[in-house]
Amino acid sequence: MKKHVSISAALLFLTLLVEVIGVTGIIMALPMIGVEFQLNSVELGAIVSAYFLGYAVFTIPGGAFADKVGSKRIIAIGLVLWAFFTALTGFVNGFVTLFAVRVLLGIIQAPLSPAILKAVAERTPSQIRTTTNAFVLTADPFGSALTPLIVAPLIVMQGWHNTSIILGALGLLMAPVIWFLLPRPLPPELAQPAVEKVANAPAQQSEQQPSMKLSDVLRNGQIWMLTLIMFGISIVATGFLTWVPTYLTTEKHLDLTQTGFAASLPPLAAMLANIAGGWLFDRYLSNRFHQMVIPSLLLSSLFLILMITSSTVLQFVLYESAAFAFLSMTNQPVIGLTMRIIPAHVLGIGSGILLTGIKTASIITPVLMGAIIAHISFEASFVFLLTGLVLSIAAAIGVRIKPAARCKGTLTGNKLP
Repeated sequence: MKKHVSISAALLFLTLLVEVIGVTGIIMALPMIGVEFQLNSVELGAIVSAYFLGYAVFTIPGGAFADKVGSKRIIAIGLVLWAFFTALTGFVNGFVTLFAVRVLLGIIQAPLSPAILKAVAERTPSQIRTTTNAFVLTADPFGSALTPLIVAPLIVMQGWHNTSIILGALGLLMAPVIWFLLPRPLPPELAQPAVEKVANAPAQQSEQQPSMKLSDVLRNGQIWMLTLIMFGISIVATGFLTWVPTYLTTEKHLDLTQTGFAASLPPLAAMLANIAGGWLFDRYLSNRFHQMVIPSLLLSSLFLILMITSSTVLQFVLYESAAFAFLSMTNQPVIGLTMRIIPAHVLGIGSGILLTGIKTASIITPVLMGAIIAHISFEASFVFLLTGLVLSIAAAIGVRIKPAARCKGTLTGNKLP
């Protein structure tokens, strides 16, 4: 059992890592793309948003598709298609073609993330699912931290066009690894998550494992409240990852290698905090969602304000790292609570809703920040990120956990059959 879970988690971590490096690598090249294609900050923001546009539109259908076809098949085939469109990025010749390829790349990847979450749920017992999921999802901040260190030197040596082709090749290599080496799902009695009891439901109904349908997931108000939390978190995270490297290059006059090193520290802090958040939630705080999430978001807000008002590059990076870390502490409690109230057979669509909120924020943020940068300043665009934290705090307060059953993490408003 332990070996089965470990192999599954390691392979899914590597899959997500390859995807993150391939997708975020273009951010390091934004200054060069802007010069080559003569783009302003709004157009550069649109290039980043294009990927998330395709992703967001097809995430919920992609999650439903993953539920129907199976996670392993979706991941393996998706990696091949993802590799093709990532490499195709290196052949574009202007804003329109680059925008189109990024939208198509987002569409291709839309089923992959729900499929990865579903694969975790199918291959891990419910009692360690949040911790395992936290490990797999640390590939996102770890990839964001690794990307500047890997991609910046590659761009310097090979140019951003050739770098895109190299990154695409990584996905092509990963596809057969998943197909042949990813273990089978666990038996349903081991993998099925403990679905939460319905508030105010009859005792006999609460003791059963409800058979939640697609319509029940879409009508579940608490899922949408958790999605709103992730929407606000994603505004801040996307702002950090998208515009901080360009800010350090153009406003603080660091060269690309220095920018790569400075830009890697906050995602690294986020990665460690993401793991810690999953472990703390599984081990100690699974019954204290509000007590974990709300203070973390408040501390993230404090360090974001300190970052905005900092006077040196070192202070800026350190405060950003702290803000990103406390922000990331909230990821796994939100995802963990979602996985408790969504059974494995519809987890693709459930996680698709959550991911749609994340990616919708990722569409809006780069363009809005680009417009603020063009018309006001970089500092003003960072102030905009505070709106994401305010929204997340308000939504976290709105998550209702039944007091009498708090020890079981029961949410009010779940309309299970």
